Amino acid sequence: MAINRLIKLLGSCDLSDVTSLRALYKNDNVYSYNGVTIICNETHKSRPEFVKFTLQIPVQMLNLEHRDRALDASTADFCLRAFGSLINEIDLAQEHKTGKEKFTGKIFVHEPNQKVIFRNSCFFNDDMLNLAMVIRFPVHMMEKRNVVAGKASVKIVRKELGKAIRDFVAFFDNDACVQFNTVYRRQLEIRALLQERKLVCFLANNSVLPRGKGDKPLGKAVPFISPAEDEIEFTLSDGFVIKGMGISEGVTVITGGGYSGKSTLLDSMLSGIYNHVPQDGREYCITEERSCKIIAEDGRSVTSLDITPFIRDIPHSNTKAFNSEHASGSTSQAANIIEAVSFGCKALLIDEDRTATNFMIRDSRMKQIIQDDPIVPFTDRVRHLYTKAGVSTILIIGGTSEYLDLADNVYMMNNYSLHNFNRELKPFRQHSYEFYDRDDEHEVQWKLERWVKTDSLTTFKKDEESNRIFEYVNVGRNTIHLGKDTVDVSRLDTIISQQQLATIAYIIRYLANRTRESKFNLYRSVQEVFDLLTEQGLDAIYSNSFDIPHDLELPALHDVLFSFSRMSSPVYE
Repeated sequence: MAINRLIKLLGSCDLSDVTSLRALYKNDNVYSYNGVTIICNETHKSRPEFVKFTLQIPVQMLNLEHRDRALDASTADFCLRAFGSLINEIDLAQEHKTGKEKFTGKIFVHEPNQKVIFRNSCFFNDDMLNLAMVIRFPVHMMEKRNVVAGKASVKIVRKELGKAIRDFVAFFDNDACVQFNTVYRRQLEIRALLQERKLVCFLANNSVLPRGKGDKPLGKAVPFISPAEDEIEFTLSDGFVIKGMGISEGVTVITGGGYSGKSTLLDSMLSGIYNHVPQDGREYCITEERSCKIIAEDGRSVTSLDITPFIRDIPHSNTKAFNSEHASGSTSQAANIIEAVSFGCKALLIDEDRTATNFMIRDSRMKQIIQDDPIVPFTDRVRHLYTKAGVSTILIIGGTSEYLDLADNVYMMNNYSLHNFNRELKPFRQHSYEFYDRDDEHEVQWKLERWVKTDSLTTFKKDEESNRIFEYVNVGRNTIHLGKDTVDVSRLDTIISQQQLATIAYIIRYLANRTRESKFNLYRSVQEVFDLLTEQGLDAIYSNSFDIPHDLELPALHDVLFSFSRMSSPVYE
């Protein structure tokens, strides 16, 4: 159907007559414009003035018909950024300012962060590149009259949006797209080499790790250079040669004085679970995807979790099925580690500044003084975690020497430069690993299966005044609201956007509503949802029944599981 019909419908829009707006996205909501298909839909039933536009641009128009499907996420990411830059050039506030009246029309295109992530705001759909963007009207909505001005809406779509579509197709930079994809392909190759070489992380020489405004690389920062003893070289399939530091599996300690760059280094490693855009400075800082940060999370909710590898007998508590709505520093850190291992994480990144001291260490003298402490310190488990569970640990330590004797490799950070400290440390090593080994009555079970009773998980709640039962899903800045449950995810450092938070909320909702079985395996069920999203896209779980923006981003699988574990309502078997 020609664009003229859409223009005519927009011209007749008036908020006082909701049917005129909803006529945009009825059954005949598909329009064509210069070979581009435009689809209009509603974003939320209570906001008819917000109209979601979906552009379907044939790949032939962008010379992408011979694309490498392994690079789809990268190509879509490039297209989203390119189209968004054209939209950002439109100053609608200035364009529609007349006299004392200001109109609020705006085209909302999702602005990605520095990571290249699977999104539903731009993706390939069969042989079409589907730029799915939400364009929100109030366009030209006057506060005094509280109406949508149809003529201003027409101007935005025909003039501003139309120009952006024409320019995007006409001036699409294939060379820049190829360069963007080349970096992404190299990142995928290095990621595969990590497992082959038994590495947790690779940090390329000359990477810029410190962050400035907008998470951009900090100007005049000291570039990262690998210690000579740890420098490795990768030759990739396109002949590209890259050198940098390889951090091996096992136990790694990074020490140094205050403000020497230790935490910045750890944050860059953590960020490396995602691929980054070119010129980010960290595009070749690649970390095992199943890595997470472990902290003491005072006040978090823990439900029916076996924390006996770290916490033994606690008065009035069963540590084999530990429950707390406000866990302490030590019990929360124990729970975080147990969950990380059970959820498939292969590396734990720990900064002592965010840990519970009594959980992390107990030196030889204190062990002699306190012989019946219920806490098994992390020093007594860190080697066991690697040898028995295959989980590596990278620790930032500045206040204790206990871990120096436990590490496979020790590094010293000084003035933002990293040095291998193994040779200097060798004369001062005081203990063998056996000093820290814990004699266990029974073999420790690190990987636990979490079975959730289906009936205990619901997204519905009752309104106390009307007694009406309704489904409630909402996403705050650092919280997810599902039914009567509120999930605080503020201290999950690898959740990097509101769009990921919204996706987590929808995944939990999907788990709550998808099955009628009496119970389900949490890890396997979340993995099945990820398989579904990979096959069908993020729209497979989206619903416009809630006041949540349509833009979704795929989070790390373990972040979904960590978020679920912070809910208080599920009952585990």
